[in-house]
Amino acid sequence: MSHEQYNSPSSEALIHTEPQERERVFVETVPADSTIEAQEEREYVEAESSGNAHVSYEEQDYIESVPSEANLGTSAENAYGNAEGEYDELVETREINYEHPLKEGAEYTEQYELWRQEEYAGEQYPEEQYPNEQMDIIEEIVDLPDGDVTQLKGFQNARETENPVDLKLLGALPQWLKGELFTIGPGTYDIKYSRKIEVDGLLETATSTFTFGHWFDNLPLVNRFDLDGPANQITYRSRLTSKRLITKIRDHHGFAPSHPAGLFRTDTNQSILVKLIKLGVNHAKPDYEPCNASISTEIPGVEGRLFSLNNASQVQELDPFDLKPTRLFSWDQHNPAFKGYTACPHPQYDSATGEWINFTQELGYQTTAYNFFSLSEANPAGSLIASVTAKTSFVHSFALTRRYIVLVVFPLVANYAGIKFAWNESVLDSFTFTPSEPTLFYVISRESKKHIVTYRADAAFAFHHINAFEDESDSLILDIACYDDATIAYQLSLPSLRNPAEMHPARLSPSQIRRYTLAQLASESERFAANNSYIPTNSILSLVGMGGSSTPVSDDVAGKEKKQSVSIAAGWYGWMPETVYEIVAEGGLELPQVNPRFRLHRYRYLYGVGLSERAISEPGRIWDSIVKADLTLKSTAAMWQQAHCFPSEPLFIPTPSMADRLPTASPPNSEDEDDGVLVSIVLDSERNRSFLLILDARTLQEVTKADLPAVVPLSFSHGTFRKRM
Repeated sequence: MSHEQYNSPSSEALIHTEPQERERVFVETVPADSTIEAQEEREYVEAESSGNAHVSYEEQDYIESVPSEANLGTSAENAYGNAEGEYDELVETREINYEHPLKEGAEYTEQYELWRQEEYAGEQYPEEQYPNEQMDIIEEIVDLPDGDVTQLKGFQNARETENPVDLKLLGALPQWLKGELFTIGPGTYDIKYSRKIEVDGLLETATSTFTFGHWFDNLPLVNRFDLDGPANQITYRSRLTSKRLITKIRDHHGFAPSHPAGLFRTDTNQSILVKLIKLGVNHAKPDYEPCNASISTEIPGVEGRLFSLNNASQVQELDPFDLKPTRLFSWDQHNPAFKGYTACPHPQYDSATGEWINFTQELGYQTTAYNFFSLSEANPAGSLIASVTAKTSFVHSFALTRRYIVLVVFPLVANYAGIKFAWNESVLDSFTFTPSEPTLFYVISRESKKHIVTYRADAAFAFHHINAFEDESDSLILDIACYDDATIAYQLSLPSLRNPAEMHPARLSPSQIRRYTLAQLASESERFAANNSYIPTNSILSLVGMGGSSTPVSDDVAGKEKKQSVSIAAGWYGWMPETVYEIVAEGGLELPQVNPRFRLHRYRYLYGVGLSERAISEPGRIWDSIVKADLTLKSTAAMWQQAHCFPSEPLFIPTPSMADRLPTASPPNSEDEDDGVLVSIVLDSERNRSFLLILDARTLQEVTKADLPAVVPLSFSHGTFRKRM
């Protein structure tokens, strides 16, 4: 493409152009040698198609540059040339000759593997092309004093272990334990970059650091453990799965997501113009998106494949053996019916029906559609179950029973009718917790595929649903790790975790395990249908900058104090049925886990990370134990704790049985509920070492543990286990 002729598109034309098309216009009209004003950065592509059906990664590489001078002008259409749009125009991607991986189901696997063997023949994977000195940012790891025994060592950059390593075991693995354990968590928080500064009239090079601002914001590290019980052997490897993005951030001195929910609370160090241009951009490069919230092998139709997910509807496919990123897609690319910039990172699987269920959030002005969909072996392309229109809220998980889906919308709602969030601001910079508003429970029938009733409860907040089931009295039972408000979300900022004295409040907010009962479901559904009352999609406070509303706000309301505005809004939900809860466990339990065979069934035992007495009393301290809670007795059944150790999610792996091969719609044997092991990656801050810990799920006594070759940062994300016969 020639840049000799430069014709600026009109502002009006750009305003009425779709984001992807707008980006293409920018690329085609900004000359390669132009510069930009007032520290605005410019990136461009020099790509040339080889004429082959597939283009290698070498041919896909592009040139990024940051100009040292600026004089182009101030209009938006002249200010930024974006590489990704031109990249998509000029370079054919690896998806030319076959359908999207999830659309062809099991038949796709053989075709895909043959293609990979041909495509990668004699070719290096992209990050292997970078000399070591170009990836030195990965090695920028802060060495804390040996005497430091706090959690700080768990919030530094990680080193990957790219080649498999056999771990030395202290103890014996159970003979039945055979399979692959995958975990995901932070890999990179800090990225150094060079910049020009003026000193005594001369330009000199200085070094600065871009740092993500929250535990949930990071470039991920994926860990793979091959567990071989019969051989009493564990083989470990890990990989940083967003290396290309590391280079991008270093070159651009910051990170501007191209979609909402890309960051939880981080200063992007980028201008509003960059965010505008990137809106709607879809990056095709597989290691270009931080998919860091969960990892899964359960997606139907793609057996043997590995996927990592984030809150932004992005899915990254990884090679399940060497963990190399191979593909990046969004849910609406898989199926256009699954619209939405954001998605839930906690899908649910119904083993009785074989359905894998999740939802996307389709953001609109003052409204958000929560689009629930399912995938199955019979229908790997998936289908839409139902959509619910509700407040624009941060929803991290949902509840599933045999016949129902329950969407719980907490009053952490979007400011300014969701406009800031839609413009890619961080979640906590775009949302406000409104304690005067209710928590709403939207019940969807899986049979009729309709929203049938909404329950209400007092304001609360949660990250994680634990389990849900139906009882004999026509009630739905939901167990949730709840907080009174959203304070915990702010306490998990990286400055607070690295500097415990800065945590506010000083002590970590403890969760309560609440059991909500949605009673008399049939009669309440009939009353809901007959009432047909209007449910605002957002709080009335939004239009005065404190929440969101779908109803007009009069001048009188807008001008009153917050307290009076709240009282005006408080009556709209009074007619709804109210759900009540009981506390079935305390102790600050998080990252909850149950025996997977007991999902969607009544159960007794709950596992998670917990707060010891020291953690509860010591300012700035986080979860430092693994807890087994007995929900029937409402007590702690067992606890594992070791001085100066901090565990990540304890994943439950059940002992194999004949029940694994039988339909699971009927309740499992309750005597087997705690028959299995828990596995967790633990940081030992005293030894400056991480280790894999395996516990007996009945007693929480150590079965075995194995030191890892490098410190693995603490994780709030979620792993998966794939058994091998």
